[in-house]
Amino acid sequence: MNRTLSTLALVLAASLSMAQPRTFKVVTDKLEYRNLATVESVTDFETFTGRTPKVTGTLNFDLAKKTGTGNIVVDVASIDTGIALRNDHMRGGQWLDAEKHPTIKFQTTRVAHVSGDKYRVTGQFTMRGVTKTITTDATVKFRKNSAETKAAGFDGDVILLQTAFKVRLSDYGIKIPSQAAGKVSNDVAISVKAYALGN
Repeated sequence: MNRTLSTLALVLAASLSMAQPRTFKVVTDKLEYRNLATVESVTDFETFTGRTPKVTGTLNFDLAKKTGTGNIVVDVASIDTGIALRNDHMRGGQWLDAEKHPTIKFQTTRVAHVSGDKYRVTGQFTMRGVTKTITTDATVKFRKNSAETKAAGFDGDVILLQTAFKVRLSDYGIKIPSQAAGKVSNDVAISVKAYALGN
């Protein structure tokens, strides 16, 4: 009887430990190139996409309850639109003002599981020092440490996070100057794809 109770206690303890939220950190250094944050502007006269792999952050994910929290940070000065002069303008004080506001951030406030790997996420989005609440759809895929993940270059359990949403530049204090009218849209699409490793 005592042996049975001990076995049940061990099983219960193992189950509870697996149900605890786990911390996953977005990969950096040699794996940083796997991440991708983009901002896309589309107008009748010009379309461009800014890209950067410099994404950092932490995800606290409960595998059993399918919920969690997280924060994602994007380095503004590293965003590359493909044209050096346009990059300089974008990082300047009239636009994203990278010197005063070096990062764009998203901090979750509510995560709701939809189905499968799909989630509905609400959080605080901060750009150019202005914070707004946004809600977006996200995909969160968990892969347990295996020969497959190791072959892909990941050492440990890994999460793939993907999300995309639109923001209005004017909501964040960015006014499009007359010389850029028709070339930059007030509504831009932002997307993030990031890989995070479990502790």
